[in-house]
Amino acid sequence: MSDNQFLIMLVDDNVASLMDARSILASHYNICTATSAADMLEMLKIQHPNLILIDTDMPGINGFEAVEMLQKDPNVMNIPILFLVENYDLAQSQERLNSTAIGYICKPFFGPVLIKRIETQLFLAAQQVAIESQQREFQNFSSNLQKMVRDMSVLIEAESQRVWQLQTAIISVMAEMVECRDDVTGGHIERTRRGVGILLRDIQEKHIYVEQTLDWNVEMVLQASQLHDVGKIYISDTILQKPGKLTEEEFNIMKQHTDYGNTIIDRIEAYTHPNELTRHAKIFAGFHHEKWDGSGYPLGLNGQDIPLQGRLMAIADVYDALISPRPYKGSLSHEETVSIIKKGKTTHFDPVLVEVFLSVADEFKQTYETVRGESLKWLYN
Repeated sequence: MSDNQFLIMLVDDNVASLMDARSILASHYNICTATSAADMLEMLKIQHPNLILIDTDMPGINGFEAVEMLQKDPNVMNIPILFLVENYDLAQSQERLNSTAIGYICKPFFGPVLIKRIETQLFLAAQQVAIESQQREFQNFSSNLQKMVRDMSVLIEAESQRVWQLQTAIISVMAEMVECRDDVTGGHIERTRRGVGILLRDIQEKHIYVEQTLDWNVEMVLQASQLHDVGKIYISDTILQKPGKLTEEEFNIMKQHTDYGNTIIDRIEAYTHPNELTRHAKIFAGFHHEKWDGSGYPLGLNGQDIPLQGRLMAIADVYDALISPRPYKGSLSHEETVSIIKKGKTTHFDPVLVEVFLSVADEFKQTYETVRGESLKWLYN
């Protein structure tokens, strides 16, 4: 915008002062004048100047009062303003001028100074408009970016949920395939998963093994627990479903299901990459038959050298194995099963986890009965 496209409004009850300012500015800017604040307010209803120069000392509404009114009107509050002050009155007006944070020009006018002050004020106003425009653009960009992030988060969450559901379904089907070959009553995988969940919940509530479980995603851990027996898919039906006691040779073959489990999960990782789910799954598969005193398999680990996942599953797995009927044995009562686990403290099981189990044993019983009922219902319908 060239200078003569700017509209400057001069407000002063001193007509001579108005004429003096007009003569200096007319060749540079479009000029409109008002001899009172009241006239100015009327003119502002139809005109929108780029700058207002207003005298501070006028009858009726003075300049300070007029500016206060303008600053409350959203239609004109952003118009830049310069006060016009008589030289002799400057000392008396200085404090009030300072409090307004608005610039001023002294009268009588010196042409070059007046023009330069107006140029500077218009430049600053243009800069402010540019800054505000950039701020609006940034705010719009920020709002759009936030909306895009929210929309993307919704899509990612939905996709993550679909992936999680697919992952859960695949793992459940894999576990059921093994279970159908090894468990005539069904529900072993689900019962052990819930049993591990009961123990894990209780140790977290009691702040036991905090360091080991600090970074665990509980849902991921419980999902991974369903693969603890996945290696049995490589064991023949004649061994899995043998109605009597296994021979030493057969038992040695059965023990290999822990290594087979690791092999299967390694193959899964070969098609994807190691992750939290497969990390937990390999531990459950490989270590749930280790014993606290070192007499377990496959590595004969003892004490806390056995990963916590394996120690948790050892209790859940043995509880379900004892209380459930199998081709080679009948079922024990809940009380008999609890007694055997209690006796296995410090030999078969982590003594700390045994105490946890004893405090939640009734929940294990309820879980067994609930899941067994669900399995039988599914089996016969």
